[in-house]
Amino acid sequence: MKFPLSKKRKKPPTLVEGQKEIPRQKLETLKAGKLASLALAFTRTLIDLYGPRVAGSDADHSAAEAVEEAYKPFCDETIQTKFPLDTKSHSQPFTVASVLYPICVVLMLVGLPWISLLLFLGFGWYTLRELYFYRPFARKNRCNAEGVNIHGVLEPKEEVLHTLIFSSHHDSAPLHRYNQLNRISYAKNVLLPVGLFIVSGFLTLVQVFSELLASVLFLPNVPSLANLILIILLLGATPLLFPLRSMYEKEGSPGAGDNLVSVGMTVQLARYFHWRRKCGKPLSHTQLVFCSFDGEEVALQGSRHWFSTMASSFIDPVVLNFDSVYYSDHLTFLEKDVNGTLQLDASLARRCTEIARSMGYEARSESIPRLWGGTDAAEASRCGISATTLTAVAWDDRSKPAVQHTRDDVVEAIDPKALESALSIAIKLTDLIDGNRLWEEAEVQEKEVPKEASLVFSKLTNR
Repeated sequence: MKFPLSKKRKKPPTLVEGQKEIPRQKLETLKAGKLASLALAFTRTLIDLYGPRVAGSDADHSAAEAVEEAYKPFCDETIQTKFPLDTKSHSQPFTVASVLYPICVVLMLVGLPWISLLLFLGFGWYTLRELYFYRPFARKNRCNAEGVNIHGVLEPKEEVLHTLIFSSHHDSAPLHRYNQLNRISYAKNVLLPVGLFIVSGFLTLVQVFSELLASVLFLPNVPSLANLILIILLLGATPLLFPLRSMYEKEGSPGAGDNLVSVGMTVQLARYFHWRRKCGKPLSHTQLVFCSFDGEEVALQGSRHWFSTMASSFIDPVVLNFDSVYYSDHLTFLEKDVNGTLQLDASLARRCTEIARSMGYEARSESIPRLWGGTDAAEASRCGISATTLTAVAWDDRSKPAVQHTRDDVVEAIDPKALESALSIAIKLTDLIDGNRLWEEAEVQEKEVPKEASLVFSKLTNR
């Protein structure tokens, strides 16, 4: 008889080249700490190479190409999409305000407040659409640069029944010339000019009503003495609105947490699921798409273009967008976006919160606050896709440092545990979707404690 020869068991591939320890085949036990450190290293490297990445700049384009190269080893295909970009979408309303103000005041001075009121109302509607609702008017003639979106695709083993999109953005915000933390400068150069503009609009409304009662609304006339004095004072204050023309500097923020580290997380998620496939544990029916958008900091232009052209090609899509992941104790899934005016998938946000809590993380779901802007999940939602954003910031700007859109948005400002938590949640979410278990009740494991056992507390984190 033959004796069976002992065969050496083939080792599973390592997650990272040069890694000495071989992970066990039980893949779900893998911690996301290594992926988080790789995301931070990726962020640091790109910032060192390219610095700030204002949308449409050469540095922004170079960073996009670097992201594409990072996706390639782990994705079945990577695609670069270019689109026309308006880099002045956020600054233009302030420039228009500084020009419109003296025109409206002069119209009041010559007794034509109804024209002034129409201009104010038209400008107000334009500003709300551009800066508050993020529903800009057609801007083909206003585009002055080119944006670059990058995405990679990792296919499942069998037929595609679900699509999970992990999204982020690689452009960084232009620096605000007048920061809210410097209250005196902010009040003088921002609050005062905006206040004068609002006061002039209110005075226009008052003059319209007074002239309407006097039946001289559509006739040139001289305002009353009191109104005349106020109008002359407002006209003399015109130079105070000039700072609005330079609300933003040409230089950009380093943008480590907002939002290059999120791009790094999408790269590491691609690495992880590619590694699982090499280990013989591929996803069965879930197509993964990893996105890095351009132009997020100028009214979500990159994601708007991408989702409007790509949304119809996905099967049962779900979007988990990453934006500004800084603090592990502030994990938040957004139910509403764009200054709280646009509904995301609240059910998805709450389910993700349940998943996070079942994994032992502090998390909540809520609306983005007013005047906090928007995220790329909004454009997915506008295209009918179930979407939420995972963020981790302190909305009050006081309990934690507010570094977004400042020079202090560097790698050192990011809590690695926040990335580890976000990556772990993303991996868990993927497995639930692939197993058709996303909407099952969250599993809560409770350990039985003997009645006579004493409770012993240990250090919860290494922070």
